[in-house]
Amino acid sequence: MLTHKTQSPGRDPLAWARHYLPDYFTDEPCRFHAELMAALADPRRRLVARVAPRGHAKSTCAALAYPLWCICTRRRYNIVIVTHEASLAIQFVRDLRHELESNERLVADYGDLCHGEGADAQQQREAVRSPKRAARRGPKRACSQTRFTTWTGITVQAKGTGAGFRGLRSGPQRPDLVICDDIEKDEHVATPGQRRKLENWLRRVVMPALAPDGQLLVLGSIIHYDSLLANLRDRTRFPRWDYAVYRALEAETLPDGGFRRVALWPARWPVERLDEERARIGSLAFEQEYQANPIDDTLRVFRPEWLRRCTPAEAARPELIVLMAVDPATGAAGGDYFALWVGGIDPQSGVIYTRELTLSRIGIVEQVQRVLTAFEQHRPVRIGIETVAYQVALRQILEEEGRRRRLYLPIVPIQTSANKRARIEGVAPFFENGTFRLPEALLDEIESQFLHFPKARHDDAPDVCTMAIELARTLRSGARVESLLTRRDPATRGGW
Repeated sequence: MLTHKTQSPGRDPLAWARHYLPDYFTDEPCRFHAELMAALADPRRRLVARVAPRGHAKSTCAALAYPLWCICTRRRYNIVIVTHEASLAIQFVRDLRHELESNERLVADYGDLCHGEGADAQQQREAVRSPKRAARRGPKRACSQTRFTTWTGITVQAKGTGAGFRGLRSGPQRPDLVICDDIEKDEHVATPGQRRKLENWLRRVVMPALAPDGQLLVLGSIIHYDSLLANLRDRTRFPRWDYAVYRALEAETLPDGGFRRVALWPARWPVERLDEERARIGSLAFEQEYQANPIDDTLRVFRPEWLRRCTPAEAARPELIVLMAVDPATGAAGGDYFALWVGGIDPQSGVIYTRELTLSRIGIVEQVQRVLTAFEQHRPVRIGIETVAYQVALRQILEEEGRRRRLYLPIVPIQTSANKRARIEGVAPFFENGTFRLPEALLDEIESQFLHFPKARHDDAPDVCTMAIELARTLRSGARVESLLTRRDPATRGGW
């Protein structure tokens, strides 16, 4: 068994926490917990900001285990815990004191840190056998609801967001560890003025109060795209901050160019449970609380009710004019997705039904193969590709490979404006009035890109759908529907 005396877990705060706080660390920790605790234990990291999903034990690590480790190993001497409500910070302080008084492993290895130095040997033995009774009987240093001081001279204090920091010295010691845990709530981000007020409080009240070698930690979930925690990533406005974002679900690229979803903390939140949570609270709330991806309702272009679906049978009707749109990508890991759309337009109603909408991170060779496979499967009358450098290169390769296979691809260039955002926003009415229908089975990544546009990390799905709509508009305005329906099979020589 790992103990303070035998294997020095004090050097590893996570191992220390798992030994001394087994009731809190019941599930196997994940990469997030190890990296968070290691960053906090690094004395070179004085300004630390972490974005983490709900329910992933960020407060257990940062507002309980870490300050407790600092107290027991005497690394910090004036600890301040801040939350959006002072009552929550007070509860953290109570929890810390409770562990110091009642945790048998802590008392056995570090003594009863909440008792005075005058406690006799009998009281010390009682502290080991029955720490609760000993804590009641022994003398304590001055304490209140919002603060306590250990007999080793370490003070822990509670504050609420926006509170003053004057008078927080403990003797000569200024705050040398300030933990800001979920310091923002809706009213703090409701207006630009309130958001700037919170930023000014951090700059003008909290940071100046910090000891020269002190550490400031800000962690929580991003509740607004312009919130304080979101803006701390801006190295121009906030230099020297150590910033990282963790999401409950990440997309891992597979060798074949597809991707699979990977849970951040599979022991507590496997993919299946996260899917259930998404269904329970809705996609928008899930993206904000678990994926660090909030959206300002005033900026939202696509609303959930606009993303209408169509069944495979509806999209496969023979009377539809089949089209394809392709948005190539460089294939770089972590870059944009290669997006492919196939669908059909109803010649009578003009409604566009999506048969296939896929996102992949693959190289150009595989992209060419995907297009050719989709062409042979669906036989579209037109394939739209943008007229920019990389897309032009793909078009040339496609045409050469098509000729080699005796396939003459009906590729048409799509002229797009430089302003992608305006272009995508311009097709929103097609979704609102139900003219554009998405497939019945829609990837979470695709839905997220629509709902969080223009603030989403990627916009390849909305972009390729915009290309499809532009292709359909050009088709309806520039060619008679009957002539397109009676053309020869484009998949053989003599076609397009």
